[in-house]
Amino acid sequence: MHPILHELKLASFSLLLRFGFVFFSLAMLWLDIAIFHTQILEISFTEISQELMLFIIAVLFWTLPTSKGHAGFKSLAGGFFACLLMRELDGLFDPISHSAWCVPFLAIATVCVTVALGKANRQQTLADLAAFTQSRAFGAFATGFGVLLFSRVFGMGSFWHLVLGEGYERLAKTTVEEGVELLAYSMWLATTIEYRLSATLAPAFVAPKKFAEAAGH
Repeated sequence: MHPILHELKLASFSLLLRFGFVFFSLAMLWLDIAIFHTQILEISFTEISQELMLFIIAVLFWTLPTSKGHAGFKSLAGGFFACLLMRELDGLFDPISHSAWCVPFLAIATVCVTVALGKANRQQTLADLAAFTQSRAFGAFATGFGVLLFSRVFGMGSFWHLVLGEGYERLAKTTVEEGVELLAYSMWLATTIEYRLSATLAPAFVAPKKFAEAAGH
């Protein structure tokens, strides 16, 4: 296939994948609000979709096809999203203790950081992280972080009391906050799928030469 056509094909796939996730996110909100009236509580289509997306992202990173010595990056990336998942599952741990989610969160973080930044992997992990910042995926992940931060701030109860005044409804605030959050996770998942596919096509994850050389010193 001609390189230009190949690039256009990849771009079309990327666009359609994101459109698909946008419609999926809207569908989950519609099911919660219009059909099942879940109030978007812990057991709802929106919340469960968020958790499934974070789980899939973590697994996709942990199972990246890499050559020997590149385990640190995928451990760190997968661990980050697994930690986010533990935070999303806080309601599951609430019957034990309000902060019980911190136990699996800290356990995952400790193991993944130890693997990534241990003496055997530290330099290569840093080189792989530097290489990742040069990839197209990094911009999409950074944008997702911005959207996630926006959802947290935009979903503050005090702000929505100002917006709605005496007509304040918690469901309105929750729908916007959780909907934007689901959209951010959707974009992360779309980017992770693309990144995983590119890694599968080029299974030996190798940092650009300048970073690989730096890791050797």
